[in-house]
Parts: sequence; C-alpha cells; structure tokens
Amino acid sequence: MSRQVLLARPHPFIVSEMKPWLEQGGYSVQRPDNVGDLASHARACVGAVISLAVSSSITAGAADVLKIVRQANPSLPILFAALRPYAQIRPEIERLLQGLGIAETVAGTDQGAGSPFLGGGRTFLYVSKDDLSDAARSSKARTLLVKHFV
Repeated sequence: MSRQVLLARPHPFIVSEMKPWLEQGGYSVQRPDNVGDLASHARACVGAVISLAVSSSITAGAADVLKIVRQANPSLPILFAALRPYAQIRPEIERLLQGLGIAETVAGTDQGAGSPFLGGGRTFLYVSKDDLSDAARSSKARTLLVKHFV
C-alpha cells in the first residue's frame, strides 16, 4: 500500500493548508470527486482526513462520510480536522462517534503524544488549523500523524 491519504471530506482549509502539510510529510493525497468514490479510495489509503466543517465539496456530512469510510476499511486510521481548538470540538466529535455507535477515543495533538492506540482505527486523531500554523505544534502533529497513518 502506498502512502496515500484520502481527503474524505475536503474543505478549503483542508485543501489549502493540510494538503501541503501532508505532502511535506511524504504523503500523496487522494481527493474524491463525489461520495461514490469514497469507498474505493478508502481501501487504497493509509489514512483518511475528514473535515468537520459545515460545508465541503463532498455533499455528505462528516458522520455519513465516516460511516462510508469505516464500512469500506474498518481499520483505516482517521484524522478529523477543523478550525476550532481541540477542547472546543471534542464534544462534537464524541457526539458524532456516539451517534454511529463507535466507542474509540479521540486525541488532540496535546493528548495524543503518549497514546499507544494511534493507528489501526482504535483512536481518532484531531488536528486544528492552529496545530498547522505554529512550527512547534506542526512538528508535533506530524510526529503523531506518522504514528497514526502507519
């Protein structure tokens, strides 16, 4: 399997800032044209990024995209991304997962450093815009990404 990452639910932030950040980390990026492409791409990638933004070029919401990706590849590591800090968005992510009956944990870049559960679909990683804009935080986030997208 190549080091391809699926931008499962792209948003302008994901495309303009996260895509180059992923590419600088040695990943190639797959961007689906529509919801129907998600499952096939999910089977061929080392991880997927799902934007929690209200709008996306993929018309399905974050919960529906997660469901499609997990059905296609249950062990695919998922990274959620949004503009807000982890402390603000964590309850939203937990509600999303609970609504889908998913009991895995969510780790932000500050909490994920010691997690032995990154990768393999047992923990979801969250990266915010601020995590990419600060050099030290970006480096830390990249280290976690490498552990997560194995």
